[in-house]
Amino acid sequence: MTGGFSPRGAPAGRWTLVRDGHRLEVETARVGWYRAVRLFVDGEPAGDATTDAMKAELPYGEMSVAVAFDLLGLVDGQAARCDLVPADHSEASDDGEDDESDPDGGRVAFEPGAGTRAARREALARAHPVLYASRHVAAATAKVLFPLLGLGALVRVLLRAVPWPDVRLPDVDAPSIPWPDVPWPGLPDLPDLPEVSAPPWLAPVLAAAKFAVPILIAVAVAAREARRRKRTPPPPAEDPPPATGATTPEAPGARTGRDGGGS
Repeated sequence: MTGGFSPRGAPAGRWTLVRDGHRLEVETARVGWYRAVRLFVDGEPAGDATTDAMKAELPYGEMSVAVAFDLLGLVDGQAARCDLVPADHSEASDDGEDDESDPDGGRVAFEPGAGTRAARREALARAHPVLYASRHVAAATAKVLFPLLGLGALVRVLLRAVPWPDVRLPDVDAPSIPWPDVPWPGLPDLPDLPEVSAPPWLAPVLAAAKFAVPILIAVAVAAREARRRKRTPPPPAEDPPPATGATTPEAPGARTGRDGGGS
């Protein structure tokens, strides 16, 4: 199968998966402002889709091929992830159930093509699973430190310094509507509720929770991803195609049987 090319000359993202004796190949490329996704089964076209979103899906039997793009994929058309998922994967993910033996919810990941960004990222993840999974912790920590370091206030000051155009909207006098005066009945006096005060230690705990909880969640997600990648075996190497003109070795008794038959 010949791969397409992006406007920058880079090969289009190509993903492969051997499933139930069939070879599935997914090819992605950018077509104008859209991303094109093509599915091949045993070298034959099996479906295609064009999307302007960050995700696309192609049906495959009782399952679907889910393709996700990142920001760079909007430019060169290379996918960031490609999985074979159950048809009801969105409903299964909404249930909140998590099976440790199948943390991806039935997803089967495709193998990215050699030389693509996804292949380099997958090689880094397999070589350093803990380091790669720690990106979740780094992102959560950055979100916490961003307001603490005053960067948000600095951005607001810089935005106010930008000479934005002054757009004056016309003043419109709203009409006066004579609303009717409805004599509502008076409500009875309610008894005074007892005054309940929170313990003094609750305020600092809640103040610290909004910074600690995102980081703790990121640590749990990173640990789970690191365990999953350590359990996932590397993909098997494909056998190279036989060279042109090469002869197939015969079985040990084939030549003896032929010689005996001719005598």
